[in-house]
Amino acid sequence: MASFKTEEDIERFEKEKDVSSSLRRASNTVRNLLICAAFVAFEVAKQVITYGVKEYNAGQYPISLSTIVVLIEMVKLTTCLVIFGYQGGLKTIKFSWRFAVPSFIYGINNNLFLYALHFTPPPVWNVLIQSRVIMTALIYRFVFKRDVPPMRWLALLLLMFGISLSQVSGSSTAQVGTETSAYILLKAVFLSLISAGLSTAASIYTEYLFKNDRRPFMEQQIQLYFYGVLMTSVWALYVTRGKPLEIQGNLNMTITWLLVLTILLGGAGGLLVAAIIKNIDNIAKIYSATFAIFLTAILCSMLFPANFKLNFMFVCALFFILISSWMYERFKPKPADSATNGETPSTNTIVAVPRELNGNASMLKAELKS
Repeated sequence: MASFKTEEDIERFEKEKDVSSSLRRASNTVRNLLICAAFVAFEVAKQVITYGVKEYNAGQYPISLSTIVVLIEMVKLTTCLVIFGYQGGLKTIKFSWRFAVPSFIYGINNNLFLYALHFTPPPVWNVLIQSRVIMTALIYRFVFKRDVPPMRWLALLLLMFGISLSQVSGSSTAQVGTETSAYILLKAVFLSLISAGLSTAASIYTEYLFKNDRRPFMEQQIQLYFYGVLMTSVWALYVTRGKPLEIQGNLNMTITWLLVLTILLGGAGGLLVAAIIKNIDNIAKIYSATFAIFLTAILCSMLFPANFKLNFMFVCALFFILISSWMYERFKPKPADSATNGETPSTNTIVAVPRELNGNASMLKAELKS
């Protein structure tokens, strides 16, 4: 412990301490901004390129969408194995079938996401899928009997209004064959509700699993991705009749690079999601996710004007979603109340970090796999 001879020594020590604290805060701020910027850049690039690889290939993926999901899962698994191997933990892995359950659900959801892009562009899908938060809140309230403050119900109503506003804005103009826009929209909404339901169920189960499992976090991720690769591979072999790498459309150099980037960005996104969940508070996550949706909308309106037009009503819809997200986070129960009500982090954030093909993006660790 430091010893002080005079009052000047004490004052000098306090000043040095304040300077050190200020530098530490500035360093943390810069780091957090870089993490958020990287997340937004990767998320926007992933969404736009994933959509582009289909649109620039006559409306079909260059290889089966189920195969793309398998390759992305392989990238995630390989990355986690390398990291955990570097940490010297590979010899201690003990596999458990319990991790197969959420992996199975996430595998379905990831295939569903790519399939849904046939009917709706990424910005519209990003808004539709926010309904998973409403489902999560309803499950925790009526199934687990946990309190939801009145202001949070208001936030959920604003979220529903924002989602509805985005659908009547007329921003999505995608066409599939001779199907009408209204019929396509109904399909997109139906698929988003299925995806939201699956995502909610998987998130709640995975959160419970993680909380009651003592394995290191990276080992948990390896187990999820291992079963993910296994199950999605079986599905890919089935739907492609044993030809998972069969080429569809015209696989030129541009399409090839877009496909490679789709796979790499989908895999690398999981690491950034892990970083943002670990280092950034919920408000920063909300702003980052909403900003990513907005940038995706701008790029899609520029690159795919035949399928998506960014208009004033859609921007207003994003604004309502942002406000509802802020309110939902702002009026969450205090720690003491949360302990009493048994509330978990899954109900604390509306604009969840996008999960599709991102690894687990749970409103906590549970959403780092999707």
